[in-house]
Amino acid sequence: MNNIRYPLCEMYGFTSKQREVRIAMMGLSNVNYSQVKYLHEKVIQPHAKSIVDTFYNVLFSFPEIKVYLLSLVNIEHLKMQQLIYLESYGLNFDTQKYFEQRLKVGQIHAKIGLPLSYYQMSFRVLDEIIIDYLVFHATNNAEAILQYVKLVSNISALDMSLAIETYHGKKIHEMSDSIHALIDERQSLVIQMDLDALTKTASRTHVLDFVQNNLDQSEQCEHCFCIAMIDLDFFKSINDKYGHIIGDSILKDVAARMMESLRPDDMLGRYGGEEFVLVLPGSDIGTASNITERICKQVSEKPFVVDGHKITVTLSIGVTQWAINDTKEIILNRADHALYEAKDKGRAQVISI
Repeated sequence: MNNIRYPLCEMYGFTSKQREVRIAMMGLSNVNYSQVKYLHEKVIQPHAKSIVDTFYNVLFSFPEIKVYLLSLVNIEHLKMQQLIYLESYGLNFDTQKYFEQRLKVGQIHAKIGLPLSYYQMSFRVLDEIIIDYLVFHATNNAEAILQYVKLVSNISALDMSLAIETYHGKKIHEMSDSIHALIDERQSLVIQMDLDALTKTASRTHVLDFVQNNLDQSEQCEHCFCIAMIDLDFFKSINDKYGHIIGDSILKDVAARMMESLRPDDMLGRYGGEEFVLVLPGSDIGTASNITERICKQVSEKPFVVDGHKITVTLSIGVTQWAINDTKEIILNRADHALYEAKDKGRAQVISI
């Protein structure tokens, strides 16, 4: 018996000490054991079926409750579950087994989505029915009736407190899961917004925001940085000759090669079509020229192989360094002018201005 596990008791911390505390809070003690036994002998055991029938007659007098309960399972099954509940009503209320059973009730009700108001009402209705049966079939002694009213109230308070413990615990767990799912979804959306879907480089919006961030830092502390405009030479002819599917594959592969030449803080983003923007924080024009020359070589030194086609790609790159009073538009235009100069001078080269 000592090896029996009660996982819900363990989850909710119902050690022997905590069970004592909960029982005391609900006004119960070991002296109630004989009263519970009497309640079962005189009321619950001989009248359990009638109690359950009366219980559901009351609940079903509320149309919305009747519709809800019957939508879950058939009436006979509901009555059977209630009979099982009554069989252990208050018996050995201080044991782990009793606590585990009541905690499980709340977990099941949370799982099926039983409204808490229906839950509370059902306990109230059951209390009244048990007391009525006690008065009519067990005793008419006013003092004894008062004691049993308190007993039934205290047992129901214990049962409800345990059921609500897991009811809310499960609901909170479900809410926590939902919140984490929303956070994950939001992060996924942010990542999708920050990345270009085809090339997996930064999106246009993200890379332009990065340009602005570097401009803001530069204005505050003369933080040096460079940007480069990069264009694939004669890319239209690749699309025309091999088709857009192969053209897209080339774009992806070229972007991957360019990324290999970058430092951790650099950012490459797709500006549009076959044009990219490269932001190089902390770089002067000399360092930026070296990095972009390396990128040119990395891309052009070996042809790309797509569907058996060997395709050589070269890049034209225009590089510029931040200057005082630059805006995002000014620095991008200056890099763009350098790019067109590279194209005018024969492509496959880097021009710095």
